[in-house]
Amino acid sequence: MKGYYHCCSKGFNHEILFKTDDEFIAGINRIAVCITLCFKTGGEVSVLAFCLMDNHFHFILSGEEADCEAFVANYKKLTGMWTSKYRGTPLTEKIETGQWFVPQYKLEEKIIYVLRNPVAAGMRVTAQGYRWSSAGYMFSNWKPESLVKVSDMSSRALMKILCSNEQIPDNWIIAGRMVWPPSFFDLRTAEAQFKSIGSFMFSLNNANVDKETEKEMMEGNYSLPDSEVHIRAVQYAIANFRKGSISKCSAEERLIIARLLKSELKCNDKQLGRVLRLSQEDIQLLT
Repeated sequence: MKGYYHCCSKGFNHEILFKTDDEFIAGINRIAVCITLCFKTGGEVSVLAFCLMDNHFHFILSGEEADCEAFVANYKKLTGMWTSKYRGTPLTEKIETGQWFVPQYKLEEKIIYVLRNPVAAGMRVTAQGYRWSSAGYMFSNWKPESLVKVSDMSSRALMKILCSNEQIPDNWIIAGRMVWPPSFFDLRTAEAQFKSIGSFMFSLNNANVDKETEKEMMEGNYSLPDSEVHIRAVQYAIANFRKGSISKCSAEERLIIARLLKSELKCNDKQLGRVLRLSQEDIQLLT
């Protein structure tokens, strides 16, 4: 079925997908390669939003369901090949992905959810200031000074940038060592979901968490990254005990928060122990 899909990987607890700027740049370039791979097989996928985090990634895609699945499968495979080649750590089999259909009336919310990931994770950056998502390109005319068309590059130079011999479209742009995201992501459709730049900025800076999206992911047996669970835990600590950090909560208070998190987010015991600094003996009190 053709439509919009929210696709993401499950957050790793210990492994890291993107450690350095070079790895994030390579991760963005892989998006361009995966779009090209879909073209080669007769499919067509548009990227409406993306966000690469250190231990997981998010995409809002448009296309046939099977083509979107193929895009994510290729992204997963190429990411695993990268970590295997440059770190000696094959991750392809460890990367778990999920995909959810997004109705048109929910598209704006899902785009915002994806773009707010760094903020929701507690990073000291605005959503638009985060370098590894599509947020900063929306409603913006900024361009770097050095932009080169793919058609003006040698095959060897392009292959070095992409870490692939796939031939991306000649009219796409390279900015330094990175495929310029507005070349491959559907900026026009993404922006069209918002009435104005004002409504986009209001949504992007709205602190309300998209609970429906999180619930949807939980129902798919998907765990949120520890950082996002920690944010919700602190919210419970403030609301219930007027304490602004988990470390200020007693063991009994942390157990109460653990029960709330387990009920709302379906967190597993290991994650609750890590986030709330609870021992296995403490966790057993929840059952």
